[in-house]
Amino acid sequence: MGVVVGVYRLALAAVTFVALFWSPSSGLSFHIEDYVYFTDQSNLLLAVVMLWGGVAVLTRRTEPEPWLWGAVTLFMLITGLVSYLILDPAPPGQEVIALGLTHDQLVHRFTPIAAFVHFLLMVPHRRLHIRTAAWWLTYPVAYCAFATVRGVVSLGSAYPYGFIDVSVLGYGGLLKNVVIYAVGFFVLGLALVGIDRLLPTNPVLGRRDEAGPATSTDPVASTPASPTT
Repeated sequence: MGVVVGVYRLALAAVTFVALFWSPSSGLSFHIEDYVYFTDQSNLLLAVVMLWGGVAVLTRRTEPEPWLWGAVTLFMLITGLVSYLILDPAPPGQEVIALGLTHDQLVHRFTPIAAFVHFLLMVPHRRLHIRTAAWWLTYPVAYCAFATVRGVVSLGSAYPYGFIDVSVLGYGGLLKNVVIYAVGFFVLGLALVGIDRLLPTNPVLGRRDEAGPATSTDPVASTPASPTT
């Protein structure tokens, strides 16, 4: 089963890298301004961690910790849900990149679903805690701060998303949106932690020899968590 997991991770990493850096019309390309977007950042993180995890499981080396798999999954779920619920649909006529899907379909639909399936089936569980979800939140909040500072300092630079556009919302509207989204993302993180608590300790697929007793692998935890956390 370890081979199945390794191949899945490497295949997902490959598809994600292709979606980010290649198209039939232009070939390989890299534009640093694309990585102002949370979508591209989260997909790049997914590709890197999946590549690491795929190589690790096939060579029987240390795999990424469950908290990191959880973080990647959460960020991809944020990407998918924000795209589906908030952003405007992609314009029609986009070229197909891979698997019969366009760039937008790959990075907003396919990779979030694939990451969530991976989390359910191929990661050891019962390692995550409420404080883990709180630490996951630091990245989306830091991203909002980065996008805001960039928009204010770099005159003429468009804000990547309308819900953090200070020029339209003002700082009061921005703060309101940040609080609303932070609460929503924290609740989503808690839901992911809850799912982790309900799933079997051992992964359904993959190496079972590393899935021992459910101990904390939270990078901020130095002692076992109490039953209430």
